[in-house]
Amino acid sequence: MIATDAGEPSTFNPLIAEDNTSSVMIGQLESGLVDINPFGDKIVPGLAKSWDISEDNKTYTFHLRKGLKWSDGARLTADDIAFTFQCIYDPRYPNRNALDLMVDGKPFGVKKIDDLTIQITTADIYAPFLEMVGGVSLLPKHILEKSYEDGSLQKQWTIETAQKHPEQIVSCGMYVIHSYQPGERIIFRANPRYYMADSAGQRLPYIDWYIVKFVKDQNASIASFAAGLTDEDEIPPDQKGWVERSAQLHNFTILDRGPSTTSNFIWFNQNPGHDKDGKPFVEPYKLKWFTNQKFRQAISYGIDREGIVKGVLFGRGAPLWGPESPANTKWFNPNVKKYPYSPEKSLALLKEIGFKLGPDNILRDADGHQVEFTLMTNEENPIRRNMATAFMENMKNLGISVKLQFQEFGTVVKKLSETFDYESSMLGLTGGGDPVGGMSVYMSTGRLHQWYPEEKTPATPWEARMDELMEKQLKTLDEKKRYEYYAEVQAIMAEEVPYIYLITPKAYVGYKNRWLNVEIPPHGDPFWNCQAIWTLHP
Repeated sequence: MIATDAGEPSTFNPLIAEDNTSSVMIGQLESGLVDINPFGDKIVPGLAKSWDISEDNKTYTFHLRKGLKWSDGARLTADDIAFTFQCIYDPRYPNRNALDLMVDGKPFGVKKIDDLTIQITTADIYAPFLEMVGGVSLLPKHILEKSYEDGSLQKQWTIETAQKHPEQIVSCGMYVIHSYQPGERIIFRANPRYYMADSAGQRLPYIDWYIVKFVKDQNASIASFAAGLTDEDEIPPDQKGWVERSAQLHNFTILDRGPSTTSNFIWFNQNPGHDKDGKPFVEPYKLKWFTNQKFRQAISYGIDREGIVKGVLFGRGAPLWGPESPANTKWFNPNVKKYPYSPEKSLALLKEIGFKLGPDNILRDADGHQVEFTLMTNEENPIRRNMATAFMENMKNLGISVKLQFQEFGTVVKKLSETFDYESSMLGLTGGGDPVGGMSVYMSTGRLHQWYPEEKTPATPWEARMDELMEKQLKTLDEKKRYEYYAEVQAIMAEEVPYIYLITPKAYVGYKNRWLNVEIPPHGDPFWNCQAIWTLHP
């Protein structure tokens, strides 16, 4: 199977992977204790053939399948699972899983019973336990223990490793890395020791080779699919019309999956810190704007979301007002504050906090500073580029000057997570799952708390309230209560607008008709059952 990607992985180390491309690539190499069937969100066995849950719902005992092996032939046992959690919780190796896999700031207790049995205990009820533990990428103790002990764990399984020594990145998933050429392609080869087999005993996956070609941007990726050169791709809504005209010629199908779970948003850098030379990350007078709720609300009222849907997505999408899209039917809160396009409301709010639109059509703050800022987004994504351009034009109507910065995704990630050298940014999150997936975003100490990263304690009362709510939703098995807590989080995000939500597109996926047993769910990974997909002919 051949696919393309406009991005490239930044690492193959699950502990430090935080971008979607790296996570997707790593996903080819991993298996979890349990799996999720997206049709009904059913928990099904994975590496664990079964599990027991204590009466108080705080202790889970997993029974591993016999004969599990890593791709290099070493046995996969309870030692690897215990080692994985040891790495996750070690403060030397900060990672998003560490926060997600805690209750009241307390890590899970992990105990090996025997080689095939592992027991995990939580300090309190942790409602999404099976979903979250099932998603943990296991680390091979026999390969990584030495680097764990000497402090170099986060320097393992780099791009260079994949390029020069791919065999060192061992797998317990469907595939292993056969070869990797940055800027060109990555080739995955079926893992001969993958644990799954079909009813006739044939080892899965059926697809022996999975090739991902790296292209310069999303347009090039879609063009390859439309020309019949690749086997599958997610089709952006703005491209669907012309791509579909080639469906009969190249024998492919485009499936409409309905609303996407993806959220797109803008946020301002509210980090009050300084770089190593003592220079503030954000000019103090601009930080004053960015930390003002009414300023952010005014910006939100000034965005023509309906215009973006029509002009950028050709009508294939909808405005978005909060963290969840309607696609996540179980958790979506439709009753959050909305910001219909109104330059009049926007200017009124700005006037209320001391801003003034001059006769030269330039907006200035109370101290006479012209309102201008840069907006950074990744150049590989044409929809984001077009949305950023539309946003810039909307801001002109308010007398605000926006300078666009289109940069390579790796540069964007570095500025967001390391140097904090930016004023505002536009990105998105895939969304669609359990609320616990948002812990690293909503919690003030979260790794993806992007508007003010590395907070030691909540900077505002509303952030403190979100911390409280996200902890509460973890600790109840009452789904109605969980929804109420998370609905309030969504309402706070919409009211305080640390993220200014923009639109959510419709989701389309294309695939060659020669592939059989394709079962595409309404949302999530369209090829979730990749191991069982097959074809009669090349």
